[in-house]
Amino acid sequence: MLVAAGIFPHPPVLVPEAAGRRSVDLDGVRANCERAVTRLFDAGPDLLVVLGGDERTACHGSDVRGTLLPHGVDMTFGDGEARLPLSLTIGRWLLGSRAELVNTEFRSVGWDTAPADCLELGERLSGLAPRVALMVLGDGSACRTERSPGFLDPDAVPLDDHVAEALRGGDTAALAALDPEAAERLLVAGRPAWQVLAGAAEGRSPEGELLDYQAPYGVGYFVASWRFGALTDR
Repeated sequence: MLVAAGIFPHPPVLVPEAAGRRSVDLDGVRANCERAVTRLFDAGPDLLVVLGGDERTACHGSDVRGTLLPHGVDMTFGDGEARLPLSLTIGRWLLGSRAELVNTEFRSVGWDTAPADCLELGERLSGLAPRVALMVLGDGSACRTERSPGFLDPDAVPLDDHVAEALRGGDTAALAALDPEAAERLLVAGRPAWQVLAGAAEGRSPEGELLDYQAPYGVGYFVASWRFGALTDR
């Protein structure tokens, strides 16, 4: 059963050494990420599932490592055999030494996974242990401004605002209803992972808190924390 969830961005520049002189731009985001990670552990999970997007859906297990070498930084996190995609690499970095404090699994969900399949995966993940915490990695639109990686699309900010309100309010229905085609067009990397979260939280009453929402480099970054009340009838 899902007892807590945290939502995080996954740009390489979240790691100070990767950001260089721009590191100060994300100091506030990092501080709020730390708050959200702490809340995951405060929930006392039996299992922590770290989830992010990738080319394919896979379970990478717990014996993992992530590297920022493809992004020009000679840094590796963890010492396992399985090599993590960027989203999960940032998750591994955020956990630091705390990854050893609880049973942890790293799982990816394919960028093109259909919403129904995301919801089904989330439901399965929530049943993996009596107390499951979910660490969800996903960025918003990369089409917010003319300097964004995907240039400017007028639909980008409204979509990100919609996601921010869903995360603030623990609105699983809003996340489940996100349109994959619109998300792909607007370069929204977090869509499949957010919909897995919606599936994991089905039948629950999440109390959401949006800790951070900004776009310093033209990409939407969200940090949120969800806590859960009693199981409701489905």
